[in-house]
Amino acid sequence: MQAAFRTKLAGMVAMAVAGCCCARAQAPGVPICDQAHQEPQYLASLLKVAKELSVKGDGLKPAQARQQLKRTACQLALPEAGTRRLSAREICIAARHSHVRVGWSYLCPKCGNWHLNLAGGFFLTTNGAAATCFHVVEPGGDVREGCLVAMDEQETVFPVAEVLAANRESDACIVRVAGAGFKALPLNANIYPGDTAYCYSDPVEHRDYFSAGIVNRFYQLGASGASDARSSAGVAPTRINVSTDWAQGSSGSAVLDECGNVIGQVATISSLRDQSTPTAQDSHAERPAAMVFHEAVSARDVLRLIKPRKG
Repeated sequence: MQAAFRTKLAGMVAMAVAGCCCARAQAPGVPICDQAHQEPQYLASLLKVAKELSVKGDGLKPAQARQQLKRTACQLALPEAGTRRLSAREICIAARHSHVRVGWSYLCPKCGNWHLNLAGGFFLTTNGAAATCFHVVEPGGDVREGCLVAMDEQETVFPVAEVLAANRESDACIVRVAGAGFKALPLNANIYPGDTAYCYSDPVEHRDYFSAGIVNRFYQLGASGASDARSSAGVAPTRINVSTDWAQGSSGSAVLDECGNVIGQVATISSLRDQSTPTAQDSHAERPAAMVFHEAVSARDVLRLIKPRKG
């Protein structure tokens, strides 16, 4: 009887293993990404399309971008902020559909090759207004030939037609992508420390990375030590610290609340080093990071670039 049981058990295990081989790890519609730095054909294809846009004269040129980054305001009709709490899966889907990669396709004056440098962003309107960071759109001083492009989550490359409004100090920028029918996300500036914060971005070429954390704190750039430095009603740009994960390549990507509203956009990441006295053995070693700070441009500073328009 024991032999028969072992034979039956072995058969059940074999069936289970066979079933696992056929099972899918992801739900229908979930994109499967190649590992970072393992997409040469994909990147070569994107670069080819982006280069063609530049050669044809489509898309914003570096000199035009430098001039248009001086624009301080634009008029947009924004979607209303949502009030219904969504599941993390629903927020991920909404963020992915609105996510846009923005950056420069340019001829490198040093090596003579064309490069494509993409960061993040998100659509504010269905007709192509998208938010990203000022530092993403500002071309490098040595960039002379090229154009600003955008790519949606279907990997369609679009020219960026113009800069609508920007602010260097807050690192906020709104551009117009040449196209229509995009999925827009609403903005929400009514948040508090402890609120849930999500981010969908492409850190260090790790595509479609979704993470969750909380809002940690708010602070003002350039705020003085005066008695009113902690006031919420200041003119200086406001940054948000969140515990959500991101890295280089995530700049401009949306940070969302539990209703799928954008509460900020990725700005920077910085480390606080351990200040303890090193031992003789590690006196020349780099001190480990005691904390990593994820800093986001606040939705309020994006809204400051926008004059509401009816309809």
